Amino acid sequence: MPFYDYICSMSCKFSHLKHFPLFFVFFVVSDVIAQQVPFTVEIEPVIAGPLPKMHSFAFAQSGSKWLFVGGRTNGLHGFSTNDSFDVIYASDVITVIDTATWSWYSSPLGVLPTAVADPLRTTNMQYTRIGDYLYLTGGFGWDSIANGFRTFPTLTAIHIDNMINAVVYGTPIALNIRQIYDTNFRISGGEMQQMNGECFLFFGHNFSGRYSDPPQPTFTQVYSPQIKRFTINDDGINLSVSNFTFLTDTNNFHRRDLNVGNVVHPDGTFGWCAYSGVFRKDCNMPYLWPINFDPTNGAVVDSSFSQTMNNYTCAMEPLFDSVQKTMYTILFGGESQYEFNPVTQQLILDSLVPFVSDISVLVHDQAGQWSQLPLQLQMPGLQGSNMKFVPNTFVPSYSNEVVKLRELSGRVLVGYLVGGIVAVVPNGHPSSWANDTVYRVWISPDQVLLAVNDLNPLGQVNIFPNPANNQVTIRTNFNGAVAISLLDAQGRVLRSENRFERKDVIFNTQNLSMGIYTIQVTIGDSISQSKLVIVR
Repeated sequence: MPFYDYICSMSCKFSHLKHFPLFFVFFVVSDVIAQQVPFTVEIEPVIAGPLPKMHSFAFAQSGSKWLFVGGRTNGLHGFSTNDSFDVIYASDVITVIDTATWSWYSSPLGVLPTAVADPLRTTNMQYTRIGDYLYLTGGFGWDSIANGFRTFPTLTAIHIDNMINAVVYGTPIALNIRQIYDTNFRISGGEMQQMNGECFLFFGHNFSGRYSDPPQPTFTQVYSPQIKRFTINDDGINLSVSNFTFLTDTNNFHRRDLNVGNVVHPDGTFGWCAYSGVFRKDCNMPYLWPINFDPTNGAVVDSSFSQTMNNYTCAMEPLFDSVQKTMYTILFGGESQYEFNPVTQQLILDSLVPFVSDISVLVHDQAGQWSQLPLQLQMPGLQGSNMKFVPNTFVPSYSNEVVKLRELSGRVLVGYLVGGIVAVVPNGHPSSWANDTVYRVWISPDQVLLAVNDLNPLGQVNIFPNPANNQVTIRTNFNGAVAISLLDAQGRVLRSENRFERKDVIFNTQNLSMGIYTIQVTIGDSISQSKLVIVR
């Protein structure tokens, strides 16, 4: 049985025990040789009084003030009808945090009509900002009118500055809220983005009822395997939607609780990438392959790469190197199929997809090749799941909030980590709670490494797929004599090839045992070595 198929079969057997303590299914799958990214990351807590506990909220910022709507105030939801999504932990206020003083304010939703307030108390809404307005769609929570839990079919428009002022100064909030209904918005756990006035609703699901253990579930769940494209029409009074189109893929879009991050393509155009998410149709495991999407070219699924870490919704920060034309996306903690041990430099596979402290960087280079590099730096505890990265608006960035890596100088405060779930043990309930600490995130570009990458002919060596099974391809950007070798753990040469022009080298690996190998690329006196993982 292939290795990943075996893991899936194990997951399906034990998926009902997910997050329960004292039960682990884990395998050491590879040594990870720490590779460098051209920057360092630091995290430090903001020293302030306790801030509101929250996660899975909708968010907008204006100047020094942050606006929060919805979400929950406890930790991981329960797994029985007695404790799953208890109403008392649904956020019943709209919150504002003023980062100039680290003071906070709130206004109760109970002053609103029930039909308006209930959709704003939900968890895992999708949201985006267009101009002065924060737009919210769907979300899961208690429907007081229907007397049950459901995913709401609502689109809500909130005037950001007016709502912030109303919360801070204690004036009525109702005038800053408008809602309409459309069944296309009955989605929770997806992601919402906008570009040039058009909106895009990625994936998610329609969940109704209360979560409960098998074999008698008391809920229904229908995934939305679509990217929904539409226009919001809003003149400040009248709110409507139009021009719905649907891109459907029942296999690859069957996802929720994922990250959809802004990207800059090598040609300078903008798009998004959908990272991981759950659950695969064939087993209760995360999707490992990313999906690139932009309004012009549509969606491209890259099944040649496996995102092994940070598989659930977590905080993320994107950066773009305009010289090497490479995207870097930092993923902070969350829940992960693989956990990195910075002491032993090993990746450990846990089929229960536990809470982790790992921070990794997804690298997507100009040639379209992927890698995921774990950092030695880790989160302060098992946290990051449903956390939000809030960018510092003074950092040099593209209009889609991707940081311009080459314009950073020295140690730069790029943003903050806010909210999320904190856990005591990797797999456990109810040993978790909502985070009330804000963390500053600093990035220091490595100017020496950036310069080396620019000048070194070995600056672009692509090895794919990695992990590999039956064959591996090695690609370099150097048009000249190159020696490429495959070495075993003892340094013995197993495969070798010299080429004298720019072309790929392909090694057959189907007879190699599972384990760690080295790809060595030699150009003149320059030698590059990269690790290759063989899996079965």
